Amino acid sequence: MTKINTTAYRVGAAGLALAIASLAAPAFAQDAAAPADAAPADAGQTIVVTGSRIASPNLTSTAPITSLTSEDIKLQGTTKTEDLLNSLPQVFAAQSSTLANGATGTATVDLRGLGASRTLVLVNGRRLMPGDVTSSAADLNFVPASLVKRVDVLTGGASATYGADAVAGVVNFVLDTEFTGLRVDANYGFYQHNNRNSVTPSLLDKRTNQGLSGYGYPRGSVADGGNFDTTISFGTKFADGQGHAMAYFGYRKVNPILQSKRDYSACTVQNANKTTLQCGGSATSATGNILFTPAGSSSSTFGALGPGTLTPNSSTRYNFAPLNYFQRPDERYTAGAFVDYEVNSAIHPYMEFMFMDDRTVAQIAPSGDFGNTLTINCDNPMMSASQKAQICNPSNLIVGYVGNYPLTPAAYTNVYGTPAPAAINKIDPTTGAPYNLAYMQLLRRNVEGGPRQSDLEHQAFRTLIGSRGELGKGWSYDAYYQYGRVNYSQIYTNEFSAARLTNALDAVTNPANGQTVCRSVLTGGDPNCVPYNVFSGQVSPAALNYLNASGFQRGHTTEQVLSGQLTGDLGQMGIKSPLASDGISIALGVEHRRESLDLKTDNEFQTGDLTGQGAPTLSVSGSYKVTEFISEAEVPLVQDGFIYNLSLNLGYRYSHYSVSNGQVFNTNTWKIGADFAPVRDLRIRGSVNRAVRAPNIQELFSPNYVGLDGSTDPCADKVLTAADQGCLLQGLKVGQKVVSNPAGQYNGYLGGNGLLRPEVATTKTVGVILQPSFVPGFSFSVDYFDIKLKKAIQGYGADAILAACTTDLNPTACGLIHRNAAGSLWLTSDGYVTDTPVNVGGVTTKGFEFNGNYAHALGGLGRGTISFVATYLDKYQVDNGLTALYDCAGYYGVTCGSPRPVWRHKLRVGLDTKAGFNVSVQWRYFDSVDVEYKNPSSTLAGNYRDFNSHIPTQSYFDLAVSTRIQGKATLRFGVNNIFDRDPPLVTSGPTGNACASVYCNGNTYPGTYDSLGRYLYSSITLDF
Repeated sequence: MTKINTTAYRVGAAGLALAIASLAAPAFAQDAAAPADAAPADAGQTIVVTGSRIASPNLTSTAPITSLTSEDIKLQGTTKTEDLLNSLPQVFAAQSSTLANGATGTATVDLRGLGASRTLVLVNGRRLMPGDVTSSAADLNFVPASLVKRVDVLTGGASATYGADAVAGVVNFVLDTEFTGLRVDANYGFYQHNNRNSVTPSLLDKRTNQGLSGYGYPRGSVADGGNFDTTISFGTKFADGQGHAMAYFGYRKVNPILQSKRDYSACTVQNANKTTLQCGGSATSATGNILFTPAGSSSSTFGALGPGTLTPNSSTRYNFAPLNYFQRPDERYTAGAFVDYEVNSAIHPYMEFMFMDDRTVAQIAPSGDFGNTLTINCDNPMMSASQKAQICNPSNLIVGYVGNYPLTPAAYTNVYGTPAPAAINKIDPTTGAPYNLAYMQLLRRNVEGGPRQSDLEHQAFRTLIGSRGELGKGWSYDAYYQYGRVNYSQIYTNEFSAARLTNALDAVTNPANGQTVCRSVLTGGDPNCVPYNVFSGQVSPAALNYLNASGFQRGHTTEQVLSGQLTGDLGQMGIKSPLASDGISIALGVEHRRESLDLKTDNEFQTGDLTGQGAPTLSVSGSYKVTEFISEAEVPLVQDGFIYNLSLNLGYRYSHYSVSNGQVFNTNTWKIGADFAPVRDLRIRGSVNRAVRAPNIQELFSPNYVGLDGSTDPCADKVLTAADQGCLLQGLKVGQKVVSNPAGQYNGYLGGNGLLRPEVATTKTVGVILQPSFVPGFSFSVDYFDIKLKKAIQGYGADAILAACTTDLNPTACGLIHRNAAGSLWLTSDGYVTDTPVNVGGVTTKGFEFNGNYAHALGGLGRGTISFVATYLDKYQVDNGLTALYDCAGYYGVTCGSPRPVWRHKLRVGLDTKAGFNVSVQWRYFDSVDVEYKNPSSTLAGNYRDFNSHIPTQSYFDLAVSTRIQGKATLRFGVNNIFDRDPPLVTSGPTGNACASVYCNGNTYPGTYDSLGRYLYSSITLDF
């Protein structure tokens, strides 16, 4: 009777637990080269190593793993997980809080520089869902840093174990789901910087002395960017210790930093020539510039607008840098719960629930008319007599069109090869009076309306329910269902409407009252229109309200996983090597996963009406599902015999994909690993992995459209001859002259490709681990890695396509170039370069990874500790499928991306006293890099500027102090970048551009180098 009641009670408690919340996941162990003071596993304890599905008391990893403990995390002082990971030598810059233009609002991790979409992120050994509608990469904001017990970073392919996307490796966040008690973690930090840069102040002063406004800069000390983070965690056992429940609640707030708050980012540094720098500025200025054809001229030129004036062959500049965010504001709420209950050894249900609401704002310079409008009506009363005489001269009147692009007489003759006709006479529909149009490409900044802001919000949750248990005779199971969803919204404000701009500039005199009105008001086409007077310098608030436009996007991503696994110790059935004490262990599993995406954009985004966007943003919807069969075996061959250990780790996964567009494909991934220890103190490990990455939904389903892509046309601005074979292969003719785009912007045919197939990688690693028994507390490992990615999912790039056709006469490239009737790639939308993603080329990266730890007792003083992590990058060779191979190891730039130092390390030396006072110093080192134009490959080689040519070595030093108070509280204080080192600066275009889009911000690479100065922090952990 008692037994029956107890069982009933347990089952009831299990049901209650499942109704409440979340999981207590299996324990995960560090690699054998873990910190030397790590506690050894208890005899018989089940251990699961990141990179394997087999639980075993003696299992070690055959692939290199770098582990960060919870104390390592707290000593970094950061509240942002991406900053923590970016400090590791094997991690490259990805999406982070220091990006503005191109920011998605997420934080991602990029192992080995192969891209965030090729790095798989796990939470407690299970896949974390995609974090945004633009990518398959997980959002690290979802992970509560204060709950992280350990982070394992595994190098190399792990698709056989975890499935697609684990090409570069795996980042596994192991959470402390078994915590018992009440804990409060609170952190506060801020940046302090002394503005004393030796480069930019003189450049800014020069612009100010030229009479340009907006080129001021800060002086002296500044403190800003404060961030606060707190998490409350509560855990308890129940049902006489058979069950455990834990819950947490977290809040984080980060304040913004403008680029105007640092002297080195107060303007965009550009190359004036090979040896001279200048503060850049946009021709889309506060007072405005226009492109027009002066009287008697055959080509267009700039003219600067002023109140009633137009100064030809002149232009004003706008400093767009100061209003850009250097650190975005961010506010995040997190919550979650983990519950498990052991009914008996065979039934152990568990649940997990995690939630995040994160909101951030990306801010860049104001919008405006970026050349979106091309003509002005010559009956426009807003023009002064002087302005009208210059703009409406016969050489600048519109005589025809190529598509929708207006042509002046000289342009008409150049395009069609015949004399130009007379100017087109338009008829006013209200008065019947004739009027002409003149060419006027307007460039004017909306300084009156303020900066553009992208308000990005991600609401995410992940829930999991499952059960695990022992089945007897060495067999166990684990089965679960996981559902994750991210709700996304974007509100893009302070934009201009291109359609309304056209109406607002087409102003006329109202015949009824003599007032200036929009022509569309008189015709009834747009009765709300208000004239936009750029000619007098006085823009009315009513005009701003009319022109102001906002764009809205809403969408969601979902991921569902149904997984079941059976694990067996065949040793209990007598299946083992005669030379081994442990038997063969196997894991068999089946997994079904479905991922979907649905993004809806409003009319402003879909039509490309927002002037500052560059291209439309279209709605996307699609899904795929994959069914997989998984097997893995751990085979001990020799143990405790003439050699200490020799074992194999084998794995295979078959995957069947079904895409919602009707496409199907299969993949096979596998791994072979070996662990050889001739003696206890020495281990030699190696593995070979086949990994895959399936195309994500954006790559498959993004609608195709024509938008801005390339920056050059090598066939433009010259009369073609028979020697220009590459240009002739594009359909151009001898004697033809193509006009270049003054803004350096050309069309590409962009979007997805529904016929993409998975990319395939082969990863090889081999390493040595030393743990000499005669040096207690010491461990050191060195591992060689070799990752070869083939059939990469990538676009060629419009500029690379044009170069390959024009220079190399590559027929594949020439077939992707579609010029319009005038031979142009920008005048109309039927001139473009096809640049959709394809399976082509690949990447090969090779190098060495080093991990070392040492702890030594110092008598009554306490214990000294040393930890060391380093990466030597021997090769990062890229094959884009068109041009010559190039190696980005030791280079940076617009093609290679963020800096890829050959050597990078971090070294921490600490002292843990018996009094509970601990202090440590960390050294972070980055080897020097060269600008990619110095690369010997013909694909990258080019003219470079002296300032850009070399970034010297960078060293940062950090100090951390902690103390334990009465066993209940731990206080921590620290300073990162103690010496307030300025970041290395790089220059932007128009020539010698070394600032890669998205990841370069504020004249530097903030995801790689410390960009904001000295970081000071304090934190407290209270245990009750």
